[in-house]
Amino acid sequence: MTGRPDRATARPARTAPPDRPPMTESAEPAERAMILSQDGWGTIIALIAAADGDISGAEDALSAALERAVSAWREQGPPANPEGWLYRVALNARRDVWKSAAARTATALDEETIDSIDGSSGSGTDPADHDPDALPDRRLELLAACAHPDIDPPARSLLMLSAVMGMTAKQIAAAMALPAATVSARLTRAKKRVAGLGVAFGSPDRLDLESRLRDVFETIYGAFAIEWAQAAAQPREGMIGEALYLSRLVAQLCPGDGESHGLAALIHLSAARFPARRSGDGRFVPLSAQDPNRWDGPLTEAGERHLVEVHRCGHVGRFGLEAAIQLLHMAGIRTGSTDWPMLLRLHDDLGQIAPSLGGSVSRAAVLAEVNGPAAGLATLDALDDVSSRLEAFQPAWVLRAHLLTRLGRTDEAATARRRALDLTTDPAERAYLAGLT
Repeated sequence: MTGRPDRATARPARTAPPDRPPMTESAEPAERAMILSQDGWGTIIALIAAADGDISGAEDALSAALERAVSAWREQGPPANPEGWLYRVALNARRDVWKSAAARTATALDEETIDSIDGSSGSGTDPADHDPDALPDRRLELLAACAHPDIDPPARSLLMLSAVMGMTAKQIAAAMALPAATVSARLTRAKKRVAGLGVAFGSPDRLDLESRLRDVFETIYGAFAIEWAQAAAQPREGMIGEALYLSRLVAQLCPGDGESHGLAALIHLSAARFPARRSGDGRFVPLSAQDPNRWDGPLTEAGERHLVEVHRCGHVGRFGLEAAIQLLHMAGIRTGSTDWPMLLRLHDDLGQIAPSLGGSVSRAAVLAEVNGPAAGLATLDALDDVSSRLEAFQPAWVLRAHLLTRLGRTDEAATARRRALDLTTDPAERAYLAGLT
């Protein structure tokens, strides 16, 4: 999964099953159970699956907790700490399975292990008393476990997006342009594989974590990009916050790895620009027209600090380059003068180490600023010869319409714009594109 946020482009967001309904004061308790569980879905799954590696079993336990919440919350109202309530009920359900005679013949869990999963004795504590802020965060461990070398590489990111980041198979399929049935089948096989490996996550070996960082990076950024694209006016704080947190956590655990800081820089700089993506009345605002005063200052500064760390580490990879590209664009908007030749050099470097369709289309746009629209269009036409996906890639049609307009080829530009509109699903972006001439 590649590409950068903030283009009038393709979709990819993270919601936990079932699909997230809108939050209202009049929502039924059952709806509240679904809503309030979603931001903590991955945390709870990771905690429960930590003992035996059975992700499906952890998901079943959480589903049972949600079903119990439907009736309990309807009668008593939602608890003060809904996430802690759901975690405690799900953990108790899973303990019942572990303690059953059938489970004892298949697992090596003893009473001490079972009772120490969450650092408590489990002796009748009221689920509502559990403080969700006190939950240990084991998502990074679960991400590393899902990237186990014995799991098929194509299934690793699917498994991490589903089990840890809480996305549905349907959402993952849409983001990765795969059939939903294919994603579901791969997820089922991958979960069985994790359980079959007998992975008890515990404290991951640092070398294991570092050897699996690439898959972990892709998942954290992929979930962020998916949420970014589907959040029409305001992102759900849970996913954006989780991506920011996890990127910082990886950078802290691997301070000498340049790409860890590159990932954190890219996510912080992208998230900083979110408030400026929509005008006060909800209209889409492209990056070139955004008011930098509306960008989040602390997030921007954090992104810049991580980018400094990338250079300190002496290794600039894909995420570090994309973060540098983001920062150069932002600097150009602030000063009114964009360094297009430097951006072209960065895109050339990016194409060498991490070629992608999105990166190639972005390079064509930068080339048009350096050498003129004809050069950009020729590069775009050359991509059409090597990528069958270009026909359905919305950013390519947006760029084609723009370049054809600059060249005065208005009829061809109108045709390209209609194709871009056909591929655009966000109403605000559609309205913006429809207003261009």
